[in-house]
This record gives sequence, structure tokens and C-alpha cells, in this order.
Amino acid sequence: MSNLLQPLKEERLNLEQQKKRAKDLLFEYRNSKESALRRFQQYHPKAKDIKNFLAFQPKLSDTQLVIARENGLSSWAKLKEHIQRINQASLDIASGVNITFDIDLKTLHLRCGADIQQKLAIAGFQGDFLEFADPYCQGPVPPDSEMSQFLNTRAAFISQAYGITFNDARKRLEREYSQLHSSYEYERVVLWFEHDSYDQLVLAYVLHHFWQTQSFPKHLELICIKAFPGVERFVGLGQLSSEALRTLWQQRRTITRQDLQLGHRVWQALTNESPQGLIEIVNSKTPEIPPMARALQRHLQELPWINNGLGLTQQLTLSILAEKPTMAADQLFRTLVVEKEPLPYLGDMMYWYVLGEMLQSSYPPFEITSESREEPWHKRILQLTDTGRALVKGELNWLEISNSDRWVGAIRLVSGRPLWMWDNLQNRLILQ
Repeated sequence: MSNLLQPLKEERLNLEQQKKRAKDLLFEYRNSKESALRRFQQYHPKAKDIKNFLAFQPKLSDTQLVIARENGLSSWAKLKEHIQRINQASLDIASGVNITFDIDLKTLHLRCGADIQQKLAIAGFQGDFLEFADPYCQGPVPPDSEMSQFLNTRAAFISQAYGITFNDARKRLEREYSQLHSSYEYERVVLWFEHDSYDQLVLAYVLHHFWQTQSFPKHLELICIKAFPGVERFVGLGQLSSEALRTLWQQRRTITRQDLQLGHRVWQALTNESPQGLIEIVNSKTPEIPPMARALQRHLQELPWINNGLGLTQQLTLSILAEKPTMAADQLFRTLVVEKEPLPYLGDMMYWYVLGEMLQSSYPPFEITSESREEPWHKRILQLTDTGRALVKGELNWLEISNSDRWVGAIRLVSGRPLWMWDNLQNRLILQ
């Protein structure tokens, strides 16, 4: 994730602070503060259906349970254990204690970005690191049956979208795919992923690769999380400290045949011109890898919405500008990720591509102020136009006024032909 989001850091829990929060909550509840009642209704199993303060008389242990669950842990004891583990990891790192995490086997750590590479080294991991970062959440994603053609298609998109030369993009992809194909030479490969669509689509490809080639290491393991204790807005592993990553090592699990098969099914569906396969997988709830279903649904929400023809990222962008019609692009990006996006997955360069694509119209929904037009993207100032206001209100259809030609997986979105569209009211896709 972008350095524009550096303030989104892991929150280091402090036990004394959490004890104080528990006492404060008890005081607020006994003084009939409505927010305290709502917190009990949301997090305490015995207070779920209470209607007023008199219906439940909490003790300090009850407020401690609420605090623990607000932090993503099931009990106060689990909260204390978590804090102790993080503190111990911090002491071990500071004192140079050598704990044998991954040196027992020749290990490769695979991640769809470089955000945790240095942190893993600081934490004491000594295995090799592979950044496998082809962003399948954007651009055309054809079948990989003919690899050279597949890489050309992906490199052409990356070059055009992110301002990289085709040769550089192609070479990078060749290196990453080649290293993935030779990863069976390791005794152990550990996949580090989070819950968003960017990560889950890359995870699907990696699992598809191992399913298809049947060449994988003796130990193939997965770390996949959707939250971390103390992090109110968990965006990704890059937020976490070396100490936190160190504690995740104990959460890794062996990848099963069912996991590999799911990844293969997702990849086949993603590279199909119809979204029907993805819909079926979403409806299955993907118990093998629970975050996958939600990530795929978020991916499908990038298809045009029936009310105005915009995908969800475009919808959210204009809704933010409708609230504040003039805004710097970096502030817009941060507001999107921190406040509006239900499942953040875009990096800043990926978002600049979305904004640039929206400008490719005779009637753009926003414009860049003349004095900032030559600035880098994050410094450009955007202003909502009358077209943007009409789109937000559903008075215009973007497909009828834009020159956009974009892809959602293998689905090409071009005006003038039947399109799969997202019906937000029914929470489903329809063909129009």
C-alpha cells in the first residue's frame, strides 16, 4: 500500500491503557451514556438484546470483555496474551535473540508486494523473498494457457496504466513468474496474504499454478488474515510491525488440496468473459479460504452499476467529491481508503490510473485545476463538474458519455453492446 497511507499504522496495545479503557467504560455505562450501552449491545453476548441500562448490570470483568472484543480478541485473557507476545517479540528483536523461525528448512516467503520484506528480516526470518505482484484486479486478464501472449497482454496494460516502459514491465513479469515456477525447489514456501481483492486474486493465481503444475514444495503454507488485534482499520500486512509479523508465524497453516482446487476454479472463472463462474464461487462462501468470497464480490462490484454505469471505485470517488467538490488527489485517495472503501485494495498508482481513465471523456465528471495540471498526481487538485454531480444523482449514465474501454478480469466493458452490470439494490449481477 502507498506511502501516502503511512499514518495507517499498527496500534500497539498497552495493557495499562486497556485496563483504563475498561474502567472508563464501566463508569460511562453506570452514568447512562448511550455510546456505552451501544458498545455492550454490540460486543457483550449477555447484553445483545438489552433495551436499556437497567436490563444489564455489568461488572469490571464485563467491560474488560467488551474491550477485548473491540480489539478483535475473544476474551480479556486472550488480549493479555496477545500483548505479552508482542512485548516479548519486541524485546527479543531489540536484544538480538535468535529464534529459529524458518532456518530449519530452505524457505521462500511469497507476497504480492515488497511491503513486509524488510520487516521480516528485522523480525528474524532468513528465507528468500519473492514479490509476486501482477495486479489482476486491473486490466485484461486472459487465460494463461499461452504464457508468452499472457505476459505480453499484462505487460502492455501495466506499461500503459502505470507509466512503465513495456520492456521493463515485461522483464519484471518474466522474473516474477519464472521465480514462481521454480519455487518447487524450496523445501517450504509460505504465502503471506490479506483479505482484499488485490491479494486474493494473486493468491488464486499462485494456488492455480501449483494445482496445474503439480510441482510444489513438500511444505506449502499460508498466512492469510483479515484483521489484527488493535488495528481499527486493517488495510494490510504492510501496516504491521516486525513484532506483529513475528507473531503471525504461529498462525500459518498447511495448504490443502481443496485450497489449490479453489484457486484453480477462481482463476478459470476470472479469465472467463462471463462472470457466472465467479458468482457461483461467491455464493459458495469459499469455506476453504473465507476472505476469497468477499474479495471476489468486491471485484465484481467494479462492473458498471445499473443506476449510472460507474464501477464502485468510481462511485466512491464522485461521492467524496460531492461532499467536498475541490480536493487534492492525495487527500481523495486517503479518504477513499480510510473512510469509504469497504475493502481497500488499491495502491496510489492504481488509483491514479482510475482517475486518469475517468478523465478520458468529452464530459469528464471532474477536472484538474489549471495551476496543478503539471504537478505529480498526488498534488493535483480535482474539482467536481456538473457531469459528476449528475452522475452522483443518477441523472446520467457514464457508459453513454465516456470514452472508456476498461476490463474487469476478462470482461471487457465497451459501450454499445450487452454488458454485465451490478444491481446494488438486489446485490447481484444482471446482463443488459
